[in-house]
Amino acid sequence: MQLTRSGEYALRGLIFLAKQPADKLALVSEISKVQNIPETYLAKIFQRLSKVGLLRSIRGLNGGFALGRPAQKITMREVIEALEGPIALNRCLLREGECNEEKGCSLHQVLGEAQERLLDILNRTTMEDLCKPRVQHERKGRR
Repeated sequence: MQLTRSGEYALRGLIFLAKQPADKLALVSEISKVQNIPETYLAKIFQRLSKVGLLRSIRGLNGGFALGRPAQKITMREVIEALEGPIALNRCLLREGECNEEKGCSLHQVLGEAQERLLDILNRTTMEDLCKPRVQHERKGRR
């Protein structure tokens, strides 16, 4: 599984908005420039996020975009799934009965556990969390 460019751009755009004062609207052109995201691509992503309520869009001379809810109430999972659909490490984990082998399959069990952990992290990580500075840990064995 790999996060698509749309998912990454959506998260980066929402992080930008989460860092703004609550009453400030931002233009797609401004976000695009600061985040180095193609403007037309970001506009399409923001339209989709507006339709599901993650963003609010105000038209007109003083218009722009703002978060649809407080940053601490928008999770990474919501943003990703709004654009990409349900997150699953394998097709057999999307719906029960999708895989004939799921009952006795050790692969299914391990992928299921890994998916649960991933979804847990994405569910508890909010846009507010992503605005906070992170401590960089040195990777062992890498140079």
